Amino acid sequence: MFAKNTLASAVAAAIGVSAVGVAQADTVFFPYAALSPTVTTIVSVINTTDDNWNQNGQFAATHLHYRFYYKSVAAGEGLLNPCEEYNEFLPTSRNDIQTIDLGGVFANDTAGVLFSDPSINNQWQQSGRDYALGRNVQPARGYLTVDNSDGTSVDVDGDDGETLAGEAFVFEFGSGAAWGYQAYSSDDNDFRFAASQSPSPVAVMPFDEITTAFFVTPVDQDQHPDFANNYRARIEFVTSARGDLFDRDENLISGTIPQDVVCVGRIDAIDMLSDGTAARLVKGGWGSLWNYRVVKPAGSDTWVPAKFDSAGSGGISEVSSRNLTDDGAVVIKLEYNTGGTFNEEAVGGTYNNAIMFGPDEYNRFRVQP
Repeated sequence: MFAKNTLASAVAAAIGVSAVGVAQADTVFFPYAALSPTVTTIVSVINTTDDNWNQNGQFAATHLHYRFYYKSVAAGEGLLNPCEEYNEFLPTSRNDIQTIDLGGVFANDTAGVLFSDPSINNQWQQSGRDYALGRNVQPARGYLTVDNSDGTSVDVDGDDGETLAGEAFVFEFGSGAAWGYQAYSSDDNDFRFAASQSPSPVAVMPFDEITTAFFVTPVDQDQHPDFANNYRARIEFVTSARGDLFDRDENLISGTIPQDVVCVGRIDAIDMLSDGTAARLVKGGWGSLWNYRVVKPAGSDTWVPAKFDSAGSGGISEVSSRNLTDDGAVVIKLEYNTGGTFNEEAVGGTYNNAIMFGPDEYNRFRVQP
């Protein structure tokens, strides 16, 4: 009898279509990328198997499948607009590392491939393909997935397991500021386990010196859907039983504003506070940051909290309270200076910091040790 994944692949081959979309391939997930005239995102993809694809998406040793989901800032990205998708099968080889400038700012004459990659085993140069997937859509923000075919058929090389890994850094090359993260990897395209812990206690720096923003990428059991991505998640500060934060003298200040994001988006922390609350929290404080998926029930115009549920439409179902939701998005906090001071003391140059909030160790979609 066929194993489940092998059977799916055999059926796909029998009807003359690619196995991509029905097979459970290893995937690496880069939850955030930014591209602009002064910012680009550098990603490194490490592939340790020759269970890959060919350029047509059939089982072979020669290609990985790159999928870039993005919103064009120039076209008015909007927090609630869906992402568009662009994908390519691009050359690889076993034990290869490919370091790529997604924006094509650097290595413009080498298809975005960096650091003098010799193109001997991984014949990227001979392919004539462009690895800078965001070259023609910037300014934009988005996320990237890369998959191979490992786990979709019998593995004669004995390298089953997570065979893809990755790292990224977001590089503001005008000032030299940069921050980065390790990408999430999985043996399929389900990244619900990667959602940031909700709620998480979050420090907020003084608004009069430092900008604090959150990059939010909703997660799902299928992180690389075909054509577009319209997954919607919500973040909000709720520290007690209401929308509130503590100031730096342990006073609880209420008056926060939930914010929804579809696919990927940036939310400034100041936009999560009412004007009155922001005026009382000029020096910052801390609060419990929630993130969860939301759904619009049939016949309603209101989006409500949801949990992942295989019986629900689209794999999610409404719940009565945020306390019953599953963690629903990867959240990254970015902090950077607005002027030439820190703690009201003069400093030179630019400083910035980014933190990707990790998953809850008890996330029900995480494989427990």
